[in-house]
Amino acid sequence: MARNTNRTAMRRREEAGEVVRPDTIVVASGKYGSCTQYAKWLISSLGCDAIEYSRQTLGYVSLYHNVIYIGAIRDAEISNVNIMWQNYGNFGLEGRKIIVCGVGLGDPENNDYREKVMKRSSSLPEHCSFYILPGKIDRSKLRRLDKPQFDKFLLDAERIYGMETAQLILRRASEDYNGIDSKALDPVIEEILATRG
Repeated sequence: MARNTNRTAMRRREEAGEVVRPDTIVVASGKYGSCTQYAKWLISSLGCDAIEYSRQTLGYVSLYHNVIYIGAIRDAEISNVNIMWQNYGNFGLEGRKIIVCGVGLGDPENNDYREKVMKRSSSLPEHCSFYILPGKIDRSKLRRLDKPQFDKFLLDAERIYGMETAQLILRRASEDYNGIDSKALDPVIEEILATRG
């Protein structure tokens, strides 16, 4: 496996006492702003860096001790998170603090919902922390290409999640629900602060 020259350069700068990047990066993967809003709140609270999900820039995670990935939950799977884990070794993620947050319309406190999302995102490393954050939906802002996919999801919701969670998601979708809340990030912030001593 090729060496990561970015990581080698970072170690050299640390040893020389030079200023280095913040210890934490947030990767936000979403289309409609909820994931980006959570990333902005984390930047404000932790003084960390953030990037929008992109295959071209995802390798930057190798420069940080802590990686927080925030992705939209679609069909009980966290969008694009599998790309990160497929490159786990290439990005040098071994031994790093990894936190994965899924943003969706289900109840973050519902264990069945949580387990289904974790199962569908089955490539999550065992040692990572996992949170579900409340999301939002405004159907009038869905892109034209996303509308048929979202409508299909609503038809399949009961099969994917079970009746209780499906009914909640359907109700929230019909009401243009907005549940995003900075307080939902408190446990994530506490985990990162604990790594700083």
